[in-house]
Order: sequence, then structure tokens, then C-alpha cells
Amino acid sequence: MPGEVNKEEQMTEQPTAEQPEVEATPTEEPEVPNAEVPNQEQDQLHSENAEKVCSQPQSLRAFVVGGSGEVGKQLVKQLAFNSDIKQITLIVRQPIKYDDYIDNRTVQKIVDFEKLEEHKDAFAEHDVGYCTLGTTRGRAGVDGFKRVDHDYVVTVAKMAKELGCKQFHLCSSKGANEKSTILYPKVKGQVEREITEMNFDKCFIYRPG
Repeated sequence: MPGEVNKEEQMTEQPTAEQPEVEATPTEEPEVPNAEVPNQEQDQLHSENAEKVCSQPQSLRAFVVGGSGEVGKQLVKQLAFNSDIKQITLIVRQPIKYDDYIDNRTVQKIVDFEKLEEHKDAFAEHDVGYCTLGTTRGRAGVDGFKRVDHDYVVTVAKMAKELGCKQFHLCSSKGANEKSTILYPKVKGQVEREITEMNFDKCFIYRPG
């Protein structure tokens, strides 16, 4: 059903190179009261939610942005074990070394995240996209945080949509709320809204604790 959005708690990302560093969702950020989604353990990628994330119709082509972080690596592992996924494209800043579970269905494409629109070919011909990018204000500063957690993520989703991707999975954060006066949940909430408004056939949003 077009525009369908499911919000759950589950995942996020890790730094890989220069520019603002990308990392797993921090725990030191202030929590926002009245979060819309109940908290769950972040590492439960073998739970029912993990099965939902990775259980797709047969012969899908998937891309992953943010596959170097702890959540991203676990996601890639789940996709690699899923025989219904016929192609996994890891879109990264630099080559990543994975364990033996990676097979010949998986390719890595190196991109410059500051010039994402010059790498549209990396996002072409995929049925489903996964994004687990994220950093912190402490690591990247205010501008760097906004660039990674908003600009990079929204640009990835826009290009995926334009190039025919039907389904998008976003790793957001507990307490995401664009009306918050706190930078971290405010930016996360803005991103959720912008991606929801892109009207993917299916859009899944996960909010780790």
C-alpha cells in the first residue's frame, strides 16, 4: 500500500572515515519524554522485528548505507543469510572487511558522501534500501551532525526513490520529534517526516533506545 509507514525500534550506525564521522546511535543524547514507540533492546536482530526487516519477497536487490556500524554489520549479516535477497550492494566511503558470511551476491561501491548525487549509479536498480547512518554532535559538531543525520540520509532516500526503489528502511532514534527543542531528536524527527512524505510503496522506521 503506497505511503505505508511502520515505526519500530531497532537499529543505527558507525563512523567509517573522514568528514563527519558516522557511528552507532549514542546513548548520551538527552531522551525526549513521551516517545511514540516503546523501547526495545538494540541488539535483538534475531527477534521478530529482525525477521520483518530482512524477510522480503523472493529475488530482491537491496542496498545498505551505513553498513560499517555495529547495527549495519548485523543487518548485512541477516541479509547475507537470506536466500531471497539476490543482490546486496554496500554503499560505503571505503572498503569494509566482513566475515566469511559475505558471498558473491554482495558488492561494495565506494562513494563520496559529500558528492552523493555524483554516485547515482550506486543506487540504481534496487528494490529495497536500508539506511543506518548516524553520528553525534559531540563527534561531528552541530553542522557535521546535521550533514550526516539529515542531509546524507535524506539525499540517499531521494535518490533511491527517483531511481525506482519501492521500499525504504530507516534507522532513526528513540524520541525522534521534529517539534523538540533538543537538536538530536529534532533532526531525527525532521528526517522521519521528510522520508515519509516521499511516499515509498513501503517505508519502515526503527527507533532504537
